[in-house]
Amino acid sequence: MNAPDDPAYGTAGDIFRALAPHARAEVEHLISYRSYPSGQVFHAPNEVGNQLFVLRTGRVRIYKLAPEGRALTLMVLEPVTIFGEMSLVGQGLHDTFAEATSACVIGVIERTTLRHMLERYPQVAIASMELMGQRLRAMEHKLAELAFKSVPQRLASVLLNLAGVPVGQGQPTAHPNVVRVTHQQLAELIGSYRETVTKAIGDMREAGLVRSEDDALALIDLAQLQRLANG
Repeated sequence: MNAPDDPAYGTAGDIFRALAPHARAEVEHLISYRSYPSGQVFHAPNEVGNQLFVLRTGRVRIYKLAPEGRALTLMVLEPVTIFGEMSLVGQGLHDTFAEATSACVIGVIERTTLRHMLERYPQVAIASMELMGQRLRAMEHKLAELAFKSVPQRLASVLLNLAGVPVGQGQPTAHPNVVRVTHQQLAELIGSYRETVTKAIGDMREAGLVRSEDDALALIDLAQLQRLANG
């Protein structure tokens, strides 16, 4: 799955970006990195959060589970960024799952180490707050879409975001944007069921908006997808 620089679909939120090279090296020395396989769960709801995770390579999804077991993907994170930050403020308990969707290299910063790091480098604290603000706005936008937009509208929006197509830009093209994503993943991204997504994609395909290519979707008519996403 490709993703743009959008907090809901793939945050390029490097909170250490403002550090000078020597300070960055000092911070990196404090982070313990390990490789993890796809499917690794880093935290789950109601677990105590004493660590901040740094995504160096790979992809991680943040999601919630409904009582009947249906998943809603809140964010798909790509490097370099952090996750698990919300447990370090407030009550200290996670309220989401974080799961690797590909092989990853993840760093861990312990709570006490993070506190000293933020005191020593205020610019990291500012970048962290900015990132949390961006993610809060992204979640508010997602909730609004779930409440006010239909499945086809939400699906068009997600497909455009995954393809990295900016809002308001996009025309029919002989070289379509290709998104590699399963129907189940799309269902979890828009808060729907796989069967509903499959039907909506079938309707889009008949209308000439998308084309199925093996395990991918080619976005054919970007302008029409934009109009559908915008309601």
